[in-house]
Amino acid sequence: MRKALLALLGVAMTASALAVASPPAAAAGRWCNASTCIKTYDSGTFHRNVEVQIMVSANMTVHGRVWNSATGWAVNTQVESFSGIRTYIGYTFPNRNFPVGSKLCAQGYQHLGGNNYRTLGLPCVTITR
Repeated sequence: MRKALLALLGVAMTASALAVASPPAAAAGRWCNASTCIKTYDSGTFHRNVEVQIMVSANMTVHGRVWNSATGWAVNTQVESFSGIRTYIGYTFPNRNFPVGSKLCAQGYQHLGGNNYRTLGLPCVTITR
């Protein structure tokens, strides 16, 4: 029980640190945390495409979630299962402007069965002009 609580506390502290120290997204790019990356193709406040990339081990079922910290916009990517090691790519198409200073985040999830999930990383970028 204590080990699980410490692990949960570690995830919460990592998420808090990311919220404070997110790199700016003035240009298209790729940012990673743990086994998950967020990739943007657009610069400035308007984003057409945002990818979630998850490094997957054998026998994993995963999906991603992309969201914006200011607008409430959020979307889940497709759930996929893998028998071998590879990189999962989930595509989202926001086609919208996000407020300057807000965070665009992606979180990777491993499905553990039932309604149980394990986070695989939480990279965020700060939207700039």
